[in-house]
Amino acid sequence: MGTTSCKFYAKMCLMIHEQRDALFGAIGYTPTAAQLDILNDEARFKLVAGGVRAGKSNLGAMYMFEKIMAKIVEDPDAASGSVYWLVAADYERTRGEFDYLGDAFNRLGIIKRATRQVDPGYIEVSVGSKNLKPLIIKTKSATDYRKLAMEAPMGIVACEASQLDQESYWRLMERVAEKRGWVFLEGTFEGSLGWYPQQFTSWQSPGIQNLESAKSFSLPTWTNTHIFPLGEDDPEIEKMKVEHSDEWFNERVAGIPSPPSGLVHPSFNVNVHVREVEYDPDEIVYLALDPGYSRMTESAYAVEVCHIIDGQVQVFDEIYERELVVSDIIEVAKRRFWWNNTDKFGVIDVAGNAHAGAMPSNTEIWFKEANIIMQSQPVKIIDGIERMNSMLKPDPLDMEPGLIIDPKCKGLISELGGGPNPFDGQVRVYSWQMNREGGVVGNVPRDKYNHAVKALTYLMVNQFGYAGNENYQREVIPVTRFR
Repeated sequence: MGTTSCKFYAKMCLMIHEQRDALFGAIGYTPTAAQLDILNDEARFKLVAGGVRAGKSNLGAMYMFEKIMAKIVEDPDAASGSVYWLVAADYERTRGEFDYLGDAFNRLGIIKRATRQVDPGYIEVSVGSKNLKPLIIKTKSATDYRKLAMEAPMGIVACEASQLDQESYWRLMERVAEKRGWVFLEGTFEGSLGWYPQQFTSWQSPGIQNLESAKSFSLPTWTNTHIFPLGEDDPEIEKMKVEHSDEWFNERVAGIPSPPSGLVHPSFNVNVHVREVEYDPDEIVYLALDPGYSRMTESAYAVEVCHIIDGQVQVFDEIYERELVVSDIIEVAKRRFWWNNTDKFGVIDVAGNAHAGAMPSNTEIWFKEANIIMQSQPVKIIDGIERMNSMLKPDPLDMEPGLIIDPKCKGLISELGGGPNPFDGQVRVYSWQMNREGGVVGNVPRDKYNHAVKALTYLMVNQFGYAGNENYQREVIPVTRFR
């Protein structure tokens, strides 16, 4: 861009910002310096990791308000009948943004009608002519996927976006593609696991920002100088810093992800390894099992269901249950969409061959009730970990990892550090023993929150051998199909 063009662009931006500031003044909104930086950025997709009381809900609403008003002023015909969404894990989480927007448009006197409730709710905004349809803002609950696929919005604000699951995020990005719309994600880190913090990290990269027109921002609590006038030196901020751990303070106040230390598989990344995986009835169905039962010991009976195609393990379904005996698990399996596939092969922990008193073993029950012969072999812990880590690595040629997981497999994803535990919603990750200083203790991990990971590890060792031994000769197993 030449010097004259740069000056012209800067002048136009100044005019636009002056008009926006006048609008904000008319509705009584004064953005902080940190909020203004986010509003001024030109990225199409934005993710704001805000601290508590940082004003992120108000910012999300004002971002949508600015975009809508710019559209109405620029092209009322294009704004006519257009749709914008406020989306959250449930309707009530859209309340703050919905009320802020209702108040803003009401102050301008351009609301045609609006609901009081948000479950669902809508606001109709006049675009300046009785002959034109009003613009509509709708609330959406991410729990209802059908409603997320009914129309193509011009823009979306995801409220408390860290509470959305990855599938919901994908649907939002798909919805705005048709009309080249924008997405504004705002939320507070909750445990620094899952797609939201990893998306934050990805959008911090200048290369990704330029390629995808996407950018992430930290919005620390202390930047809300309306509440904390002394900024980071405010006594309330200093009090929180003293009273809480560094991890809590970084996540909840500074807007910086702070993932737990000591992950056994730190290279797992939801943006790389989690995607929709299709079941193929012409492929072998591999069952990877690690039996568990008790709620008291926080164990689970894990069955990971996958294909192995071109050397890639593709997990497309999962059974992850507590307090169900093996016969119950088999009954669950028989109701799944893949069960009628006649080409099934199973691998189980060697403990599955053990008898509890006079009771038959897991292996015997799977053969008797499901007609599946379960393979098993001893797997050393460290060797198994190395095999799993090797499968998580992308191939240097096509950059495809050796393992991909469908997002419905929440037990496996949670154990790898990609989301909350499906039983209690807490962070439960397969990890090493750690001391108070954050150092690893011992040479074996904690034997907890690892049933799905261990099940898949047994299958990988069975099919591929240990890492570094790629010529491993398998015995009584079907040949993996290569296309």
